[in-house]
Amino acid sequence: MGYLKIYEKNIKKYFDIERRGKKRLLLYKKGINKIQIKIPFELNEDVASLAGLMPDGSLIRDLMRIYFHQKKDYSKIMLFKRLLEKLFRPKNKIFIRDNRGTTDIFINSQTLARFFYHILKVPKSDEQMRVPEWVFYSPITIKLAYLKQAFAMEGTILKSLYEIRFITKDHKFALDINKLLKQAEIKSRVKKRIGGTHKTTQYRISIYGKENLIRFINNIGFSTKFHIKRTNALLRKYK
Repeated sequence: MGYLKIYEKNIKKYFDIERRGKKRLLLYKKGINKIQIKIPFELNEDVASLAGLMPDGSLIRDLMRIYFHQKKDYSKIMLFKRLLEKLFRPKNKIFIRDNRGTTDIFINSQTLARFFYHILKVPKSDEQMRVPEWVFYSPITIKLAYLKQAFAMEGTILKSLYEIRFITKDHKFALDINKLLKQAEIKSRVKKRIGGTHKTTQYRISIYGKENLIRFINNIGFSTKFHIKRTNALLRKYK
């Protein structure tokens, strides 16, 4: 199975298009600055990784800004910036700022925000988070790329080393993650709970069992020092 692709016919409804060989300059009809993409636009691992970061980000509901923040892993800020520049070459400045111990990165681009929403199917901030539908119909490498970044944002290995856990406030998103893990041949469970600072309804996706835990570590894994330490401990436990 190859990458799913976006063609000019799929985007002309939303953007004015300027052709430059295989490249296209896109401008939302009420926008100011353009973005640049290649046609066909491949929904590849880079695009899946960018989408996978968005659970820790926000597509502002007026579709004027894309925002992402990170506290535990600054490399994800640089990854977010690098992917935006590589995939879209935006004319707008990408801002990075410290916000009381959390690093924020954002770009004010209506054209890019509209591309995220209409083409990549990333939900707005006033909508429930979902895995973009195209991820489910893409090759396994795309599913794993999405899961890797999503778990980097919202996942952890418990101290007991018996469980890998993912927390979200969105029920449909929890079911999406569960479905995507199943497509990656990793069994998981979804359970409702009350938690967090404000004791709100959350949904926990849990991965148990030696085979599932090892398959997750080998195929998806974690990148922070904290998680790598626990990953190594988990692998020693099940050696």
